[in-house]
Formats: sequence, C-alpha cells, structure tokens
Amino acid sequence: MASAPARALDAVILARSPHAKTVVLGLTLVERGVRVAGRIGARRVFVFDDTVTADALTRWDAERGDAALVVIRAGDQIVHPPLLQPLLAGTSERRIAIGPDGAYAGALWADGGAAHQVIAALVASPDHGDREVIAAWSDAERFAHGSIARHSVTTPAERKAATQLLLQILVKVDEDSPVSKYIYRPLSRPLTQLLLHTPVTPNQVSYVVGLIGLFGCFLTAQPGQSNLIWGAALVFISGIIDGCDGEIARLKLTSSTFGAWLDTIVDELTTFSYFVAIGLHTFHLHPESWVGGSIAVGAVCYVLSIYGIYYFCIVVIKRGGSQYYAGDLVIKEDSEGPALTPRVRTARPRPVWMQKLGLIMLYMIRRDFINLAAFGLTFLNLYQVIYIGMLAGNVVAAIVIVPEHLKLRRQLGELRRRGGTPRFVPAA
Repeated sequence: MASAPARALDAVILARSPHAKTVVLGLTLVERGVRVAGRIGARRVFVFDDTVTADALTRWDAERGDAALVVIRAGDQIVHPPLLQPLLAGTSERRIAIGPDGAYAGALWADGGAAHQVIAALVASPDHGDREVIAAWSDAERFAHGSIARHSVTTPAERKAATQLLLQILVKVDEDSPVSKYIYRPLSRPLTQLLLHTPVTPNQVSYVVGLIGLFGCFLTAQPGQSNLIWGAALVFISGIIDGCDGEIARLKLTSSTFGAWLDTIVDELTTFSYFVAIGLHTFHLHPESWVGGSIAVGAVCYVLSIYGIYYFCIVVIKRGGSQYYAGDLVIKEDSEGPALTPRVRTARPRPVWMQKLGLIMLYMIRRDFINLAAFGLTFLNLYQVIYIGMLAGNVVAAIVIVPEHLKLRRQLGELRRRGGTPRFVPAA
C-alpha cells in the first residue's frame, strides 16, 4: 500500500519578545524555533519579530499557495520537535498543541481557510493573534505535546531549568550501557556544552575522533608498554569525544543521515584498527606464525560480521547503527504484504543469576566497555588478554552473524518471489 504524499507545510515563528535572542545551549530561541520547523518538514519559514512589518507577513502569505501552516511561539520559550510532532497526526484544518494542564502550548496547525484566518489575526494583532484565534477554535483538535517539548526562559531560573530539560535528551535510555551512562556521558557532556558555543559541527567532531583514534591505533601497534598505554588512552579519549558529535547534533537539531553514517564508519574503522594494532603489538613480542595468522582470521571475521550487520541496516531497515541489528528473522504477512520481523521466542524461566550474567556479557562486548577495559589492562601490560578477548569476540560474532546473513539472503529472495520488497516490522 503506497503512503500518502507528505502535505506541503510552511511555518511562522513568533519572536516579538525581548527574550527572542536569548541563547540556550548554543542557539537563540529564534534559531531553535526555525530549526524545529525544519525538523517537522516546513519548506518556508517566516520569522515574525520586531524587525519586520505585518505587511511583510501578508506578502509572504500571498506567495505560499495552498500549503498548510504551523505557527510556533518561540520568542519566550525554548521549543523542541515533540511540541509539534503530535500535530502532524491530526486530520482537521485546526489543530492546537496543549500542555498537561490543557492550556495552549504555543503551537498550532492550520490548513485551508483556517491558515488564512491565522495570518489575518497575526497581521491585526502581531503579539496576541494566535491566542485570539485559538480562543475562537472551539472545534479544533487538541494534542498534548510530548516530553521535552518546551520551557519558558524569561528569567535566569527558567533558563537554567530549560537547559536541564534539554540536556535530558543526551541520555539514550534504550541504548546506553551502564559504562556509557556513568563514565562516557558524564565526561563528554561538559565538552559538548563547551562546543555548543562554537562553530564546530558534529561532522567535524567525527573527523577529529577518527584522527585521534587512528593515531592511538598506530601507537598501539608499536612495541613497548608506553606505546600500548598511550595508544589505548587515545582510543579511550576518542570514545569520549565520539559522544559529542551526536550530542551536539541533537541539541542543535542538525542531525543528518550523512552524519549518522560518518559517525558509524569512524566507530567501526577505529574498532577494526585497534584489533589489528593490538594484534601487531602482540606479534612484535611473540613473532610466531600462528599469531600472525590469528590476526588475519580475526580481521576477516570482523569484516564479515560488519558486512552482515550493515547489510541488514541498509537493505532492510534503511538506517545506520549496529544497535538496530536483528538477526533471527521470519517472514510474516500483514495488511501491506510480506515483511520481515524478529522471531518471537517462548521465554524459558532462567535463574536470576543467569539473567544477570547474560546482561553483563552483553555489556562486555560493547565498544565502550572494550575501550575502557583495554585502557585499564595496558597498565598491567596485559596486551595478550586484550588481544585474545577481541579475537574471540570477532570469531564468535562471525559464527553467529554469518549464518543469519545467509538466512536473510534466502528470505529476501522469498520476498521477491512473493512480489514484495525488503520491509521490516519491529516485534510487537
């Protein structure tokens, strides 16, 4: 079933306020409002502040055509996409964002004649036109906004609270491991807050992370414990800084597909290079042929695993990030035809200790734990433990992922025979 084309959308940012130029986490309130409008798909944005006249808004409206209209009150509050996103799911020409108390939250959607009504009200009353309109919209759809959507910033106390509200988006509850949550994030957050007030972009941070990580790998590949320690330290530091690119992108609303893939490529390249580097360090001290051969085996296993993971990400779910990988899939039929979905397994009761051990093992194979553990082990010169651990992880990953990839290839062939295309339905 083909999806309906996206509705053309324009936005007006209401910024007639002495607080409109207030900076919160690197962006003025007006800049943040404009970027939020862009995030929800606005093609044209009109900033209605003290520097423009109502006549300019009238002329802008005359050029818009029949696009829908979003109005965002961003002169005295920070706004974030969850304020607007619920409005996109509505069906009427009049939609209003409301807070938990049911009061107007500073955002509305208007289409057709309602859009022209809103513009006319703003022209007649630039400071209060939106409020006057919604007061008359008794039949409008009302949508409670999502969390971390808005916060007033008219006083120093409110600005501080607004900052803390936005910083909550840096914690990925469903993705961050305890190592990331309690070690990496607390170390990266202050650097992120510093970089927010500079022109540095997330992609530039990713390039720096790659250079630091690869130089750390170069040092690791050399003989000598000091090289081992400094190499692991730089890889660990690159992991900390690596958190900044995504944090800046989320806070400044500059996330992009290219940036996400750049971050992914840098991460995987650094991890692969560190394995080869620690292998070469081991080979320098134990130049036996089996050590050299094991480096090649581990490298091939890593490449095969990564290929299987990102083949799934690119072809099936069409988004980057190994955290989204799902290996054990089945084909199911739904209203849109055949699709791939994770196999639902019947849960078997296991002892609590076994469940906790399994969770710990999952955390231990993550990149953040490996980098931290490797850094600690270098002070004891336990390079063999680092190498054998990474080698075993690469081999086990390949043993699991390669068969899953071959099965996925067969399933994609079956989808094509049924006349379907690669489509993924998450588990319910």
